[in-house]
Amino acid sequence: MWVMCDADDQGSIDAATFYGSQTDHRVYSLRTDHRVFVSVRPREDTIAAKWNRATEIPADLYLVAADDDPYITPGYDTRLLEAAARFPDGIGMVYGHMANASFSGVVAPTAGLVKAMGNKIFPEYFPYWFCDHWTDNLARMIDRISFADVRTDQSHVGKTQELREPGWWATWFDAAYLMLRKQAHDIVDDVKFDATEKDRDRIKSCAPLIEYRSRWINDNVRANAPNLEAWSKLSTDDARYQRVKERAIAMIPHLLDDYGMDPSEAARFRQALMPSPAQGLPTAYPAKFESAIKRWVA
Repeated sequence: MWVMCDADDQGSIDAATFYGSQTDHRVYSLRTDHRVFVSVRPREDTIAAKWNRATEIPADLYLVAADDDPYITPGYDTRLLEAAARFPDGIGMVYGHMANASFSGVVAPTAGLVKAMGNKIFPEYFPYWFCDHWTDNLARMIDRISFADVRTDQSHVGKTQELREPGWWATWFDAAYLMLRKQAHDIVDDVKFDATEKDRDRIKSCAPLIEYRSRWINDNVRANAPNLEAWSKLSTDDARYQRVKERAIAMIPHLLDDYGMDPSEAARFRQALMPSPAQGLPTAYPAKFESAIKRWVA
């Protein structure tokens, strides 16, 4: 087990190293279990970047875990690995029982899927839980979900950290649907993906169905955005958040112009997402950012 701690969170470091045996660049005395390792690094801008630390460690399956909804099924690791073994080429997502009507409380991409996603467990476009939504769509689009009879305790789940402007991020997510579709279809078309040509065609044909469901989920986010923001009470005047949003704004022309989106649809997204000059932000990204954006997307 790898425990991710931020370097500015001494309380969590102290708690984690009570159990842990070593950290990045430092060693602590072992208290209980040598199988627990503690990763202490500067706080990332996104939750996905924190999860993605784990890709440095070779594994067959990467199980995402949070400290407020622990796994409670005895022998869950064996059940997850058995579910992952159903994928003939090792590319897929293992889910357990649902946390809500939309998403599983158990999320475990295989090493093959992590590699296919650019050696990432989650994409680093979003400041908070939209990254889970992204990989859920992708797993559905490649038709590679395997169920394991594993549960998490959802009775003490805490507030979503870093929750700001959920309506805007829901719309940005929707605007990126063709980029996500291409990522999924590239995985399906890869020679490593074990499927017949007829199966590949069938799988790719279902993308609009998954995208419709995805927009329905985000419609609910937009409808509930005022309540979510009142619940979160976080200001957008935060350096880490501003960096993530600036990168997202810079990507908008790429999302709307480079994947063949209908011009009228692109215009609606552009109007909804791009800041106005009155807000003191650019209405288009500077040309000097173009190469950086392409690297970020890749």
